[in-house]
Amino acid sequence: MGLAVYIEDQNHQRVYAGREAGAYLEAILPHVDADSLLAGVHLHGDTMFNSPQLMRVMGEIDLLIERNFDAKGDAVEFKSILEGAVRRRGYLWISGD
Repeated sequence: MGLAVYIEDQNHQRVYAGREAGAYLEAILPHVDADSLLAGVHLHGDTMFNSPQLMRVMGEIDLLIERNFDAKGDAVEFKSILEGAVRRRGYLWISGD
């Protein structure tokens, strides 16, 4: 089934980010550094990032994009989803299979 990605607002109203969001995330996870926040995404459980953490995650993604790795396009798309969560001053909820 894979990872399901949701965006939550300040009141924890959750909206599914779409099947593509999980696919983007799954494509970039093999490329993250071991000490990054993204390395903590639980593939078989739930992971949640708040707005300050999302700012750090977006920085991690920027570093991946600069490295010009194979999943660069996926990283750009996933970052745009994160930007939406930050604009809502909300959270990113990731549900593992």
